[in-house]
Amino acid sequence: MSGARVGTAGRAGHEWPLAPFPGGGSLAVVVFMIAVALVALSNAQDAPATSGPAPADVGSVEVPGWEATPSSLAVVYALAGSPGARDARVVAERLDALLAAIARDGDFVLPGRLVYPLYPSAERFRRDWWLFAELRDGLVHGWGTVYGGDPGAISPYQVARVVVLQAMARALPLFTWGLGDAIADRLAGVDSHAHARIYLDHGGLPPVIEIVHQLDFSRALPGAHAQSVSFLAFLAEEHGLPAVAAFAREVGPRWYDFSQIFQRRFGITMDDADRRWRARVARAAAPPLSEAEFARYRRAAEFGYRHTLTRSPGGLLLQPGGAEAYVEALRATDALRRFEIDTALRAAEAGQRAAETVQRRAARTRLALRVALWALGIGPIILAVLLLAVPGLRSAWRNRLTRIRRRSAA
Repeated sequence: MSGARVGTAGRAGHEWPLAPFPGGGSLAVVVFMIAVALVALSNAQDAPATSGPAPADVGSVEVPGWEATPSSLAVVYALAGSPGARDARVVAERLDALLAAIARDGDFVLPGRLVYPLYPSAERFRRDWWLFAELRDGLVHGWGTVYGGDPGAISPYQVARVVVLQAMARALPLFTWGLGDAIADRLAGVDSHAHARIYLDHGGLPPVIEIVHQLDFSRALPGAHAQSVSFLAFLAEEHGLPAVAAFAREVGPRWYDFSQIFQRRFGITMDDADRRWRARVARAAAPPLSEAEFARYRRAAEFGYRHTLTRSPGGLLLQPGGAEAYVEALRATDALRRFEIDTALRAAEAGQRAAETVQRRAARTRLALRVALWALGIGPIILAVLLLAVPGLRSAWRNRLTRIRRRSAA
C-alpha cells in the first residue's frame, strides 16, 4: 500500500486525496475525525436548549384527549371529568373579559385566540404543554395553569404578559417586563407605585434612563422590575396607556434612541420625567417593611420573576418538577403584587425546592451524557493512535532485531 493514492470521488471526476498512512492510515484518519466530532458534541451539552418539539400545522382547535371550549377571544382546554371541564365556560368568559380590557385600555390585540389549558396536575402540565404550544392557525399559546376549581385564580398578570410579549417580543426589558404588569395592576386594582416606593425606602432606585439598556436592567433586578412597572404606569396616568404602548412599539429594542423618542413623544426630557415620577411614587401608600421583611420580599420577587418573566417556561417544563416551579412562581408573583408577602414567600420556597430538583436532575443527566460521549470519543481516539503508531513500532522493532542478528552473526 505504500505510495498508493487514496481518495474519495470529487466534483468533475476528481478525487480528494487523503494522506496515506502505513497499515490503513486512511481508516485511522476517519476514526480520528469521528472521535473529535463526538468530543465536540460532548462539550456542546452545556449549551441551553433553544428549541422544543417541531411545530405542527394544526388546522383546528382539537387536541387529542382534551375537550376544547372556544369563546370569542380564547380556547380553554380541560380533561373530561376534571374541575377544569366543569368550569371551562366560566374560565373562557373570564379570559374574554381580561383580553377585552387589555385591548380597550392598552390597544393590544392578540393575533389569534388565546389557548389556555386547565391542567389537573403539575405532572400533566409537564407532559402535555407542548401539545398546545404547537397549535397554529390563529391561536396563541397562553401556557395555562394547574386548575384547582377557582375561576378567579386565573392570573391577569400571566395573561397580560402573554399579550405584551406577542405585541413586542423584541422590545427593551423595560417594556416587556414592565408594561404587562402595569396593565395587570390596573385590572387587579393594585397600585403599581407602591412596589417602587418600597425600593425607594430601602436603598433607592437609579434614574430610569440607567435601566433602559438590557444589561443595566438585569443588574438592577429585582428593583428594576418594580421601577419599570411604576414608571410606565406613571406615563399611562399622564398620557394614557395607548400612548405608552405606541411609544414602546416605536422604541422597540433601540435603547440608544430612547431619550430622543421619549422627548419627542411626551414633550418632556427624561430627567424631568424621572423627577416627576419620583414625586408620584412618594405619594404612594406602601406597607412599612422592616429590613428582614424587605429581604423576604426580595427573595420572593427574585424567584417569581426569574421563572415567569425572563424567558419562555418551555425549557423548565420539560424537566420533572419544572411545572411545579413555574406554577408556584406564578402564585408567588400574583401574591407579591397584592403585598401578600407570606403567601408569596411560601409559594417561592415551594417553587425553589422544585427548581432545585430540576437543576440536580439536569446536572446528573448532563454529567452522564458527557461521560458517555467522552468514553465514546476516547475509545476511537485510542484506536486511531494505535492504528497510526503500531505499524511504525513494528517496523522499528524489526529493524532492531535485524541489527541484533547482524551483530550476532559478525
